Amino acid sequence: MKLRKSNIVAAGFLTVSGLAVAAEEITVSAWGGFFEETLKAEIYPAFTDETGITVRSIAQPADQAWMTQLTNAARAKTAPSDLSLVADEVFLRGQSIGLWAKLDGSEIPNTATLLDGFTKIDDDDTLRAVGALSWYTTLVTNSEAIPDAPETWADLWTRDWDGKLGLTSNANSGLMEATALTFFGGYEVMETREGLEQVIAKIAELKPKVQLWYRDEGQFQQNLEAGELTGGLYYHDVTMLSAANGLPVVSTFPKEGGILGDAYWIVPRDSENVEAAQKFINYMIRPDVQAQLARKLGVAPVAQRETMDLTDEEFSAVSSVDTPIRPQTHIHLREGDWLSDKYLEMISQ
Repeated sequence: MKLRKSNIVAAGFLTVSGLAVAAEEITVSAWGGFFEETLKAEIYPAFTDETGITVRSIAQPADQAWMTQLTNAARAKTAPSDLSLVADEVFLRGQSIGLWAKLDGSEIPNTATLLDGFTKIDDDDTLRAVGALSWYTTLVTNSEAIPDAPETWADLWTRDWDGKLGLTSNANSGLMEATALTFFGGYEVMETREGLEQVIAKIAELKPKVQLWYRDEGQFQQNLEAGELTGGLYYHDVTMLSAANGLPVVSTFPKEGGILGDAYWIVPRDSENVEAAQKFINYMIRPDVQAQLARKLGVAPVAQRETMDLTDEEFSAVSSVDTPIRPQTHIHLREGDWLSDKYLEMISQ
């Protein structure tokens, strides 16, 4: 992706009282494919209609590659986009090296409608990121192969999956946290390396049941829909979209909770279009827009439940009122390569 410093550019001209004024354009990056295409087609045009600010939408690569681009751009004092949608880990890593611009909370009043924890304030009491959306990872099954949906994460260990489970090879998928909560009484076991090794050893018990340790999410989805896999760990929203298209897949929130991941809107430090970016964030977190994201993309909203007009059926299709399982991102960042290597070593042995 070519780095670009453009922030406020002449994207055209609007006539106001006979005067020609430059129309604003902001560049917004989000995860590619169906996700970014839907935002561009279904969400961004209404923002432009309200504000006159044109959105140039670009697809960003996977988190690690995007983090590298953001870091390199900051070194060159440029910004690859004016806004970016980043997962919690990317936010924390970027925050630790000063990649994000300061945001003015008074210009983003809709933060008052967000769930707790979705405004990220640094040690200097400065707003650096605002929640955008959440997504769940659940236990998913092929309903033709597994007629009775699982009820607990323990079912991964106790059920007969015909040797056709699919699990991610990423240590930060949430499976470690689900294992810690189900078998070790909570996340505390993950605070030491000895405890992390115990959790990994428990996951190793699943190896005879696992056919695919995947990195390619599309491969898992395709194999599950085709019945080549009977079940596994996957995204609730994508699974629900497949089910809506008539495919034999089911997503289940285990009794211990689904694994909840969060994404945030950040503004790269060298963007010169912070004011317009704040208007965009304020629009995207508005309860009616959060409800639209839930309907169009199947993601879990970050607005308070009572502020939205989602029906109970619509809300339960994308989210849950039960306490979620939270990835312990600080542990994965702290243990870094050691934990990743231990997890991959378990898979390969």
